[in-house]
Amino acid sequence: MPAALSLSEVVAATSVPASTIHYYRRSGLIPAPLRAAANRFVYDQRHVDAINALRAQPAAEQHDCRERIVDAAIEAFKTRSYAEVSVSDIAEAAHMAKGNVYRYFPSKEALLTASIETLLDDTSERFQGALDALGEGDDLTVDPEKSAMALGYVVADVLPILLELGARAAKGHEPSADLARRVLRTLAITAGRPFTADDADEEEAIQAGLRVIESGFSTVLQWSVGTDWPPDHLV
Repeated sequence: MPAALSLSEVVAATSVPASTIHYYRRSGLIPAPLRAAANRFVYDQRHVDAINALRAQPAAEQHDCRERIVDAAIEAFKTRSYAEVSVSDIAEAAHMAKGNVYRYFPSKEALLTASIETLLDDTSERFQGALDALGEGDDLTVDPEKSAMALGYVVADVLPILLELGARAAKGHEPSADLARRVLRTLAITAGRPFTADDADEEEAIQAGLRVIESGFSTVLQWSVGTDWPPDHLV
Protein backbone atom coordinates (compact mmCIF):
# COMPACT_ATOMS: atom_id res chain seq x y z
CA MET A 1 0.00 0.00 0.00
CA PRO A 2 1.43 3.44 -0.93
CA ALA A 3 2.55 5.62 1.95
CA ALA A 4 -0.22 7.93 3.13
CA LEU A 5 0.29 11.65 2.59
CA SER A 6 -1.54 14.58 4.15
CA LEU A 7 -2.76 17.46 2.04
CA SER A 8 0.07 19.66 3.30
CA GLU A 9 2.61 17.02 2.24
CA VAL A 10 1.10 16.88 -1.25
CA VAL A 11 1.27 20.68 -1.44
CA ALA A 12 4.95 20.56 -0.43
CA ALA A 13 5.74 17.79 -2.93
CA THR A 14 4.04 19.46 -5.91
CA SER A 15 4.23 23.21 -5.10
CA VAL A 16 0.52 23.35 -6.05
CA PRO A 17 -1.81 25.31 -3.71
CA ALA A 18 -4.34 23.36 -1.66
CA SER A 19 -7.20 25.14 -3.42
CA THR A 20 -5.97 23.83 -6.79
CA ILE A 21 -5.67 20.29 -5.43
CA HIS A 22 -9.25 20.54 -4.16
CA TYR A 23 -10.31 21.63 -7.65
CA TYR A 24 -8.51 18.67 -9.24
CA ARG A 25 -10.19 16.33 -6.73
CA ARG A 26 -13.69 17.74 -7.26
CA SER A 27 -13.26 17.67 -11.05
CA GLY A 28 -12.07 14.06 -11.10
CA LEU A 29 -8.71 15.05 -12.56
CA ILE A 30 -6.81 13.06 -9.92
CA PRO A 31 -7.66 9.73 -8.26
CA ALA A 32 -10.23 9.98 -5.48
CA PRO A 33 -8.36 10.21 -2.15
CA LEU A 34 -9.24 7.93 0.74
CA ARG A 35 -11.69 9.52 3.18
CA ALA A 36 -10.06 8.86 6.56
CA ALA A 37 -12.69 10.80 8.52
CA ALA A 38 -15.76 12.93 7.91
CA ASN A 39 -13.61 15.97 7.14
CA ARG A 40 -10.27 14.48 6.15
CA PHE A 41 -8.83 12.98 2.97
CA VAL A 42 -5.62 10.95 2.71
CA TYR A 43 -3.46 11.12 -0.41
CA ASP A 44 -0.48 9.11 -1.68
CA GLN A 45 2.22 9.15 -4.37
CA ARG A 46 -0.37 8.49 -7.10
CA HIS A 47 -1.84 11.91 -6.40
CA VAL A 48 1.56 13.60 -6.50
CA ASP A 49 2.30 11.99 -9.87
CA ALA A 50 -1.13 12.89 -11.27
CA ILE A 51 -0.86 16.51 -10.14
CA ASN A 52 2.63 16.88 -11.61
CA ALA A 53 1.36 15.45 -14.91
CA LEU A 54 -1.54 17.91 -14.95
CA ARG A 55 0.80 20.84 -14.37
CA ALA A 56 2.58 19.98 -17.61
CA GLN A 57 -0.61 20.54 -19.61
CA PRO A 58 -1.52 24.00 -21.02
CA ALA A 59 -5.09 23.84 -19.62
CA ALA A 60 -3.72 23.07 -16.18
CA GLU A 61 -1.38 26.03 -16.48
CA GLN A 62 -4.35 28.29 -17.13
CA HIS A 63 -6.14 26.89 -14.11
CA ASP A 64 -3.03 27.31 -11.97
CA CYS A 65 -2.90 30.94 -13.04
CA ARG A 66 -6.51 31.45 -12.01
CA GLU A 67 -5.91 29.76 -8.67
CA ARG A 68 -2.86 31.92 -8.00
CA ILE A 69 -5.06 34.97 -8.44
CA VAL A 70 -7.74 33.58 -6.12
CA ASP A 71 -5.18 32.63 -3.48
CA ALA A 72 -3.74 36.14 -3.60
CA ALA A 73 -7.24 37.63 -3.36
CA ILE A 74 -8.09 35.49 -0.34
CA GLU A 75 -4.99 36.63 1.51
CA ALA A 76 -5.73 40.26 0.65
CA PHE A 77 -9.39 40.16 1.68
CA LYS A 78 -8.53 38.26 4.88
CA THR A 79 -6.34 41.08 6.18
CA ARG A 80 -7.89 44.23 4.69
CA SER A 81 -11.34 45.57 4.01
CA TYR A 82 -12.82 45.30 0.53
CA ALA A 83 -12.34 49.03 -0.06
CA GLU A 84 -8.66 48.82 0.90
CA VAL A 85 -7.86 46.06 -1.61
CA SER A 86 -7.24 46.89 -5.26
CA VAL A 87 -6.92 44.63 -8.29
CA SER A 88 -3.37 45.95 -8.63
CA ASP A 89 -2.59 44.69 -5.12
CA ILE A 90 -3.89 41.24 -6.01
CA ALA A 91 -1.98 41.18 -9.31
CA GLU A 92 1.26 42.12 -7.54
CA ALA A 93 0.76 39.41 -4.92
CA ALA A 94 0.04 36.85 -7.65
CA HIS A 95 3.21 37.97 -9.53
CA MET A 96 1.45 38.88 -12.75
CA ALA A 97 0.30 41.89 -14.73
CA LYS A 98 -2.98 43.55 -13.79
CA GLY A 99 -4.32 42.87 -17.28
CA ASN A 100 -3.79 39.17 -16.77
CA VAL A 101 -6.06 39.25 -13.71
CA TYR A 102 -8.82 40.76 -15.84
CA ARG A 103 -8.49 37.86 -18.29
CA TYR A 104 -9.95 35.63 -15.59
CA PHE A 105 -12.07 38.01 -13.49
CA PRO A 106 -14.02 41.00 -14.81
CA SER A 107 -14.03 42.94 -11.53
CA LYS A 108 -12.89 43.09 -7.91
CA GLU A 109 -16.36 41.95 -6.89
CA ALA A 110 -15.93 38.81 -9.00
CA LEU A 111 -12.65 38.19 -7.19
CA LEU A 112 -14.40 38.49 -3.82
CA THR A 113 -17.06 36.02 -4.91
CA ALA A 114 -14.44 33.58 -6.22
CA SER A 115 -12.55 33.86 -2.93
CA ILE A 116 -15.65 33.02 -0.89
CA GLU A 117 -16.58 30.16 -3.24
CA THR A 118 -13.10 28.68 -2.84
CA LEU A 119 -13.19 28.99 0.95
CA LEU A 120 -16.64 27.42 0.92
CA ASP A 121 -15.38 24.41 -1.05
CA ASP A 122 -12.49 23.99 1.38
CA THR A 123 -14.52 24.37 4.59
CA SER A 124 -14.43 20.70 5.61
CA GLU A 125 -10.67 20.38 5.35
CA ARG A 126 -10.11 23.78 6.98
CA PHE A 127 -12.29 22.65 9.89
CA GLN A 128 -10.37 19.38 10.19
CA GLY A 129 -7.10 21.32 10.04
CA ALA A 130 -8.25 23.49 12.94
CA LEU A 131 -9.17 20.36 14.89
CA ASP A 132 -5.71 18.94 14.20
CA ALA A 133 -4.12 22.20 15.36
CA LEU A 134 -5.66 21.61 18.77
CA GLY A 135 -3.56 18.47 18.97
CA GLU A 136 -6.17 15.76 19.37
CA GLY A 137 -7.43 15.20 15.84
CA ASP A 138 -10.60 13.15 15.34
CA ASP A 139 -11.18 12.73 19.08
CA LEU A 140 -12.29 16.36 19.22
CA THR A 141 -15.35 15.62 17.13
CA VAL A 142 -17.08 14.21 20.20
CA ASP A 143 -16.36 17.37 22.20
CA PRO A 144 -18.77 20.17 21.17
CA GLU A 145 -16.82 22.84 23.07
CA LYS A 146 -13.54 22.12 21.31
CA SER A 147 -15.27 21.60 17.98
CA ALA A 148 -16.81 25.05 18.45
CA MET A 149 -13.35 26.46 19.13
CA ALA A 150 -12.05 24.89 15.91
CA LEU A 151 -14.99 26.29 13.96
CA GLY A 152 -14.38 29.65 15.61
CA TYR A 153 -10.86 29.64 14.22
CA VAL A 154 -12.11 28.85 10.70
CA VAL A 155 -14.50 31.82 10.98
CA ALA A 156 -11.97 34.16 12.62
CA ASP A 157 -9.40 33.39 9.92
CA VAL A 158 -11.67 34.85 7.24
CA LEU A 159 -13.80 37.20 9.33
CA PRO A 160 -13.25 40.35 7.19
CA ILE A 161 -14.45 38.44 4.11
CA LEU A 162 -17.55 37.16 5.91
CA LEU A 163 -18.33 40.63 7.28
CA GLU A 164 -18.09 42.10 3.78
CA LEU A 165 -20.42 39.41 2.47
CA GLY A 166 -22.87 40.03 5.33
CA ALA A 167 -22.83 43.78 4.75
CA ARG A 168 -23.62 43.31 1.06
CA ALA A 169 -26.43 40.88 1.87
CA ALA A 170 -27.88 43.31 4.45
CA LYS A 171 -27.99 46.02 1.78
CA GLY A 172 -30.22 43.86 -0.37
CA HIS A 173 -27.59 42.52 -2.80
CA GLU A 174 -29.36 39.28 -3.70
CA PRO A 175 -26.31 37.35 -5.03
CA SER A 176 -24.52 38.10 -1.75
CA ALA A 177 -27.59 37.03 0.24
CA ASP A 178 -27.71 33.73 -1.66
CA LEU A 179 -24.00 33.17 -1.10
CA ALA A 180 -24.31 34.08 2.60
CA ARG A 181 -27.03 31.45 3.01
CA ARG A 182 -24.79 28.87 1.34
CA VAL A 183 -21.92 29.81 3.65
CA LEU A 184 -24.06 29.37 6.76
CA ARG A 185 -25.52 26.10 5.49
CA THR A 186 -22.05 24.72 4.67
CA LEU A 187 -20.68 25.71 8.07
CA ALA A 188 -23.64 24.07 9.79
CA ILE A 189 -23.31 20.80 7.83
CA THR A 190 -19.54 20.68 8.39
CA ALA A 191 -19.82 21.35 12.13
CA GLY A 192 -22.77 19.03 12.61
CA ARG A 193 -21.63 15.95 10.71
CA PRO A 194 -19.38 14.61 13.52
CA PHE A 195 -22.36 14.57 15.86
CA THR A 196 -24.82 12.75 13.59
CA ALA A 197 -25.10 9.18 12.32
CA ASP A 198 -23.50 8.28 9.00
CA ASP A 199 -26.93 7.87 7.42
CA ALA A 200 -28.30 11.15 8.80
CA ASP A 201 -29.59 13.63 6.23
CA GLU A 202 -28.31 17.18 5.78
CA GLU A 203 -31.10 18.73 7.83
CA GLU A 204 -30.10 16.69 10.90
CA ALA A 205 -26.49 17.76 10.44
CA ILE A 206 -27.58 21.38 10.08
CA GLN A 207 -29.51 21.33 13.36
CA ALA A 208 -26.52 19.81 15.18
CA GLY A 209 -24.17 22.22 13.46
CA LEU A 210 -26.18 25.31 14.36
CA ARG A 211 -25.58 24.58 18.03
CA VAL A 212 -21.83 24.36 17.38
CA ILE A 213 -21.96 27.57 15.30
CA GLU A 214 -23.68 29.45 18.12
CA SER A 215 -20.91 28.47 20.48
CA GLY A 216 -18.25 29.08 17.82
CA PHE A 217 -19.36 32.64 17.15
CA SER A 218 -19.43 33.28 20.89
CA THR A 219 -15.80 32.13 20.95
CA VAL A 220 -14.91 34.52 18.11
CA LEU A 221 -16.52 37.44 19.97
CA GLN A 222 -14.47 36.62 23.06
CA TRP A 223 -11.30 36.57 20.99
CA SER A 224 -12.21 39.85 19.32
CA VAL A 225 -12.16 41.78 22.60
CA GLY A 226 -8.95 40.17 23.82
CA THR A 227 -5.29 40.50 22.87
CA ASP A 228 -4.88 37.04 21.34
CA TRP A 229 -6.62 37.03 17.94
CA PRO A 230 -6.98 34.16 17.25
CA PRO A 231 -5.24 32.09 19.96
CA ASP A 232 -1.63 31.50 19.06
CA HIS A 233 -1.93 27.73 19.36
CA LEU A 234 -4.43 27.69 16.50
CA VAL A 235 -2.45 29.85 14.06
